[in-house]
Amino acid sequence: MNRLILVGNGFDLAHGLKTSYKDFIDDFWENELKQLQLGVYMTNQKLNHIELTVNYSSSFILEFSKNYSDLIFETKLNSINIIFENDFLKLITKKSYDNWVDIENEYYTILKNCDQGQIDNLNKNFNEVKMLFTEYLNKIPKEASNINIIENHICSQIKYNDLSAIYNDNLIEEILKKINTNLVEILNDNITANNIENDEERELILRIRDLISKKTEKEVIKDLLLSGQKSLCKILNLNPESILILNFNYTNITDNYVGRTAGYECNSNISINHIHGELNNEKNPIIFGFGDDIDEHYKKFENLNENRYLDFFKSIAYLQTSNYKKLLEFINGEDFQVFIFGHSCGISDRTMLNTIFEHDNCTSVKPFYHKRKDGTDNYTDIVQNISRNFNDKKKFRDRVVNRTDCESLT
Repeated sequence: MNRLILVGNGFDLAHGLKTSYKDFIDDFWENELKQLQLGVYMTNQKLNHIELTVNYSSSFILEFSKNYSDLIFETKLNSINIIFENDFLKLITKKSYDNWVDIENEYYTILKNCDQGQIDNLNKNFNEVKMLFTEYLNKIPKEASNINIIENHICSQIKYNDLSAIYNDNLIEEILKKINTNLVEILNDNITANNIENDEERELILRIRDLISKKTEKEVIKDLLLSGQKSLCKILNLNPESILILNFNYTNITDNYVGRTAGYECNSNISINHIHGELNNEKNPIIFGFGDDIDEHYKKFENLNENRYLDFFKSIAYLQTSNYKKLLEFINGEDFQVFIFGHSCGISDRTMLNTIFEHDNCTSVKPFYHKRKDGTDNYTDIVQNISRNFNDKKKFRDRVVNRTDCESLT
C-alpha cells in the first residue's frame, strides 16, 4: 500500500515559517507604514498601492502607527483619508484584520458577482496581490523546526484503524502473505520458537502460537494490529511501499524529508510533487487561483464564452506542467492512504481533493490536526472541510479516520 501526504500552509507554519496570508498582509502594512513615516509631514503621499491624504495638524499621528489597525483607528479620530488603488488588496486587508482571510476564496466570491466590465480590473488586482505575495515569500527566513517529529509521521507504519472497513481484510491478507517461513512453520508446529534468535520475534511467535489455538489466523493478526504490537510491525515491515508528498505550498521545506529516516529504517520510496509550483522556478511556475470547477458557477463561466473568467482557475493552470498527470499516475497505480499535514481542505482545491478522496484506490483519509495553546484542536474544522470534497457521503463516513485514532502534527 502507498501513502499520499497532502501538505498545506499549516505544514510550513508547523516548521516555524511565517507563510500565512495574514503574515503576508501584516508584513505589507508594516513596510507601507515605514514608508509613510519617512514622509510623515507631507499632506499627500502616494505609494505603490495606496495614497494617503493627511491634515497637516494630525499628520504626526502616523509616527505611532504600527500596523493597519492602528492606522484605521487614527483615520477615525483625525483627518486622514486612505485611498486604495487596488480594491482587492483593500478587501483582503480588512478581512485579515477583522478575523481571517483566504485570498483565493475571496477572489472566487467576487468573480461570481463580476460583470464583464469589471473582470479585467479584478484579474489585474488579483495578479498584483499574487506578485506581492511571492515577493514576501522570497524574503522570509526558511529555517525549519520540528523536522524530527514530522518525519516520524511520514514514515509511520500502516495502522489497522486508519483504514476504511472494506480494506481491513485486505491488509490482514497482505500481512499473512508477508509472514516469513519460520513463523509459518511454527504456526504449523513443525519447529519450535527456540530456533529464533531475535528476542522480539521469538516473543511474538510464541504469543501468536498461543492465540492461534483459540482463534483463526486472521483474528489473531487483527487483535495484534489493534493492540499496536510494535514487534509485529517491525517483523512484517508495515511501512508504505511508496510515499508521495503532494506539496500545495510554494516553499520547498518538504525537500528536507527526501532521503531521511525516522529513527528506524524506512524502506519507503519518498518523492515530492510541487503541485502548485515553486518560487523562482520558470519550469514549474506557481499556481495561484481557484480550483473548484465542480461548483455550479463554473459551468456558467464556461457558457459565457469569455476566457477572462477562467484566467485563474487551477484546473487550466495544471496543464502547464506534468505535475497533475504524475499525481494521477500515483493514485491510479496502487491502493493508497491519505495523510493531511496542515492542509485546510477548503474548496479552493476541491476538484483535485474530490479526485483523490473518492478514488477507488483510496483506503482512508487521516487528518493530522493542530493543537492550540488552550488545549483545543482543529480536527472538526478539517473534517467539515473534507466533507465538502466528498460527493459520496458513505465514502466520507467510511474513509475519514476517527478523531480518537488521529493525532497532532507536532
